[in-house]
Amino acid sequence: MFIALISRGVPSKRDPQWGCFEKDQAEALVAIGHKVVVISVDSRFRFYWRKPGISHYRLNDIDYYDCFWIPGIITRILLGKRGDFSIKRMQLKRLFNRVIREHGLPDVLYSHYLTNSYVALTLKKKYSLPLVAIEHWSQLNKDVLSDYVVWLGQSTYSKCDAIISVSESLRQRLLQHFQTNSIVIHNMVGTEFCGRYSNGGSYDKVRFVSTGSLLYGKGYDLLISAFDRIKLPLDKWELVIIGEGKERANLERQIDRVGLKNNIHLLGRKGKKEISTILCNSDVFVLPSRSENFSVAVLEALCVGLPVIASICGGIRECVDVSNGSLFPVDDVEALSSAIKDMYENCHRYDHKIIAEESHARFSPNVIAAQLTNVFQDVIENRI
Repeated sequence: MFIALISRGVPSKRDPQWGCFEKDQAEALVAIGHKVVVISVDSRFRFYWRKPGISHYRLNDIDYYDCFWIPGIITRILLGKRGDFSIKRMQLKRLFNRVIREHGLPDVLYSHYLTNSYVALTLKKKYSLPLVAIEHWSQLNKDVLSDYVVWLGQSTYSKCDAIISVSESLRQRLLQHFQTNSIVIHNMVGTEFCGRYSNGGSYDKVRFVSTGSLLYGKGYDLLISAFDRIKLPLDKWELVIIGEGKERANLERQIDRVGLKNNIHLLGRKGKKEISTILCNSDVFVLPSRSENFSVAVLEALCVGLPVIASICGGIRECVDVSNGSLFPVDDVEALSSAIKDMYENCHRYDHKIIAEESHARFSPNVIAAQLTNVFQDVIENRI
């Protein structure tokens, strides 16, 4: 099967997380015998130079075609949101025409995120191809959506041949907001997190780890407050946070203010292999987020065997329970403090190998790729 995957972009040394979900899925689909080409329109505003036009990359037997022309913030100011989408459609058509010239016509279009799915409808209509949309977008996991998101969803979902949600909670949100049913296929982990088990750190110190962008919604201010609150022996624990973002300066000031700069370390962005190594040398993973759909960071931790402390948001109950961690209510610093203290005292009672094996059986690349394949085959057969 030939799959055209419509992505946010391509991971790079500068932006290792940008398009990483899509890259992992593309590689998993190729590994079970499919041909995959990844196309993306990059309209981000960045303070560094990017080559205008179409860039072509080939990584791990996958061709990536990425188009950058003008930042979306400029086209939205000049032309409005609908005009911005018109520009994106033009760029996507150029990309797709090149794919057809060099690879032939795909069997199925597979788009990640609502904004990409909306633009991909143009290709579906022009080439009479089935379109499968997978939804991760955190904006959809709210009680009330903005008028813009409502318009976008109403304009898109009913026209797709199949919709995939990455969690049951997100499936329920799509039903609630758009009366649209979807198929639940969870996020997957990359191969970097399969076949390795955490040995934990040294038993004289408990090593906590978290991965995510340094943004308010990720809740790292709560996590720092929780550690300050419980006053664990300073020589017996440490916390490393992997990620970057606009809250870094605020978090650094908070760490200094509570006197924990020797215990809490902001490591910045890391690639998947580096993250895997850090996880394997840790004891406990913590997700303090205020909002998530289905955290890949949690899955990565589980797949190397780490017990997890996580806030109850999005689909977290679908992967964390008493057998592999503990849960606490969103924004409840007292409950988070209690969970950290309990895990500090009991984390070595968890069996890393069992946690990892059970997680591999649900979230490994071959498992998720097989589930995606079934959806693609169904929509192709239904259009014949």
